[in-house]
Amino acid sequence: MRNWIYLSLILLTACIEPYAVEVPEGESMLSVEGHITNGPGPHTIKITRTATYGSVFVDFIRPVILATVAVKETETGLVTFLKETSQGIYETPDGFRATTGNSYSLRIVTSEGSEYISFPSKLHPVPIIDSLSYRSIIIPTENRLQPRSGLQLVAFFNDPSDMQNYYYWRVKNPISSVQTFPEYYRPPFSLPTDPFQPKPCCKFCDIADSNLIKALFLAEDSNFNGLNTGQIAGFIEDNGFRLSYKYRFDFEQMAISEDTYRFLRLINQQMTLTGSVFDPPPANIRGNMVCLTNPEETVLGHFFAAGVSETKINLSVEDLDLFQIQRPFNDDCRVLTQPVAPRPVDP
Repeated sequence: MRNWIYLSLILLTACIEPYAVEVPEGESMLSVEGHITNGPGPHTIKITRTATYGSVFVDFIRPVILATVAVKETETGLVTFLKETSQGIYETPDGFRATTGNSYSLRIVTSEGSEYISFPSKLHPVPIIDSLSYRSIIIPTENRLQPRSGLQLVAFFNDPSDMQNYYYWRVKNPISSVQTFPEYYRPPFSLPTDPFQPKPCCKFCDIADSNLIKALFLAEDSNFNGLNTGQIAGFIEDNGFRLSYKYRFDFEQMAISEDTYRFLRLINQQMTLTGSVFDPPPANIRGNMVCLTNPEETVLGHFFAAGVSETKINLSVEDLDLFQIQRPFNDDCRVLTQPVAPRPVDP
């Protein structure tokens, strides 16, 4: 009994001294995203400043406004200033096109006086896209009853044999034309026997597909140098709604430098990590931007110039062999996310 009394007294008088952990304050870094091509503009550069590490209430990603942004052509010394069209978004003037064979660098001066510049990036010529084909494919998942599916894009072109070539393919400005059924609308929590309450508009809408890109499609021509080739160049996932009526997009084939290819390949590896033991370790990805006023500052992003070949694609559900069940939407199409333009009649 006496032992239990001693133990109780020890427990009552004992205390735990808190250990103060000093966490270094996170660094807010400048982030640059964008490129220029020899195609029609405008060409866009997005400049933001990252949030610091810590509580979500401490900081947030914010656009860099009121900066002076310019692109310089190395061979001629010509400087082109970009205009801020919205917060943190800077665009080249009308009519600007980069010249094949020339090199370009990006210069940024923030409103606080910090100056940043990129290493020069050379614009390489790009072969013309002969054709772009697509086919429906199924991607296995952990749930065998719910596999992923969509359209795999294949670009056909003739690869030049006189140099090592690096390619970057991109789906740009995707628009999903959706068909809905406002005549079959019922309010939420209605019973199946309740009558329809049709809405007067709208049955057809164009919706910007902003959540399409989940991976980057890149290639280097070691295995097809100088040959007519077809390369996997994109994937449009079918979510049961995106391809339910019509779909259109601009498709770009870009010739990029070796440095840009390596940077984008590392970005793609980080974007496609699945969390398995076979994933590559996280990489410290460094771009080609440096700070002139503070050389020790870390700058995120990579500015590059690229030759581009572009084609426009219009798809219709009648031309597609889809695997997903297309989901009807019984409501006004304007309630969907980010409608571009309502259409009261079938286009």
